Amino acid sequence: MSDLITRIRTLIDGGLFPLAESVCDDTDLHAEGLDSLMLMQLILLLEQEFGVAIGPEDLDRENFSSLTNIAALVRRKGNTG
Repeated sequence: MSDLITRIRTLIDGGLFPLAESVCDDTDLHAEGLDSLMLMQLILLLEQEFGVAIGPEDLDRENFSSLTNIAALVRRKGNTG
């Protein structure tokens, strides 16, 4: 697991909803309980934590379907620290 994915997991687990230990990097987060309200909160957390701007063009379900895809989005958007 990459450092970026670990940081994203911590954001979700600590700020939105608990992630089971069985959730791996490619687990479908929508199936685990990520809903539209949590998604908006996640976007705010990602923007604050990583200094990226996530715009309407990024609001594709696939971008937020797994820890791996969220990490890829953050990498594409800029500063991953």
